Amino acid sequence: MSFRRERVALALVAFPMAVLAAFTLVPTALGVALAFFEWSGGDVGPGGAGRPAFVGWGHFASLAADDRFRAALVNTLAYVVLVVPASTVAGFVVAVPLHAPWFRGRLLARMVFFLPTIVSLVAVGFVWRWILDDHSGLLNWGLAQLGIHHPPSWLQSGRWPFAWIVLVSTWRQVGFCIVLYLAAFETISPRLYEAAEIDGATRLGLIRHVTWPQVWPMTLFLLVTGAISALQVFDVVFVMTGQQETPATTVLNLEIFRQFQFGHLGRASAIGVVILLLTAIVTAGLLLRPVRRVRMPRGAFAGGTER
Repeated sequence: MSFRRERVALALVAFPMAVLAAFTLVPTALGVALAFFEWSGGDVGPGGAGRPAFVGWGHFASLAADDRFRAALVNTLAYVVLVVPASTVAGFVVAVPLHAPWFRGRLLARMVFFLPTIVSLVAVGFVWRWILDDHSGLLNWGLAQLGIHHPPSWLQSGRWPFAWIVLVSTWRQVGFCIVLYLAAFETISPRLYEAAEIDGATRLGLIRHVTWPQVWPMTLFLLVTGAISALQVFDVVFVMTGQQETPATTVLNLEIFRQFQFGHLGRASAIGVVILLLTAIVTAGLLLRPVRRVRMPRGAFAGGTER
């Protein structure tokens, strides 16, 4: 019976593993291998003009010397550093009052904050592109009513486009963080709050010494998944810049798209390998932090006194 159960278990696992290998592992391995070849597509058979040519580390060396790639790398890392912590912290700060029993209209507020999350990033990008348009944008119209008739070109001037991309991405991600934090709050034992109140904790002390340490595993999850997603940013930048990305707004995935347009498949794969390495480094760095929940010592709360 045990052997039959093992066979059934293996059969159940085999199909999803085969799908994973066919659509994830094999393409990833081929992409990594292609980074060491020069190939523009075409016939790869014997005598074919499109056979890949091995170039070793050539693509990576040329990327290191490419100013546009370095700008894309810096912009991508800046996007991760700005969007992920900001959306996570903002999500926690907003989720705390939304979870409080005294907050009226909690369900309506939760729905309002979560709505941007379920809207496609492409749609979000087009809406904000209209709001920030130089000629018919809602923002410039509002500024004109206030007497400001010569605002900057929000999506074309200096660092403004990147700043707005960061702001829009953070705004959209906050709702997702709020929902997960609200779920994490439900797992906290009420006895912890009762013990903290007996120990003299203030309302701020409860948040700092009870709520925040207890939801650290969820915070870590949001940081890891947010960093992975941010490293792969493409659509919101592509839409908001109107396909006219500059060194001030380009990111790594846009550079991959650009290299594919030029038929430089090996160079595009090399940039993909860079994203893969960055994802592994960021994920490993975050996961190395302890995930255990913190025990609060008696009398350690703000405004509390030992008993």
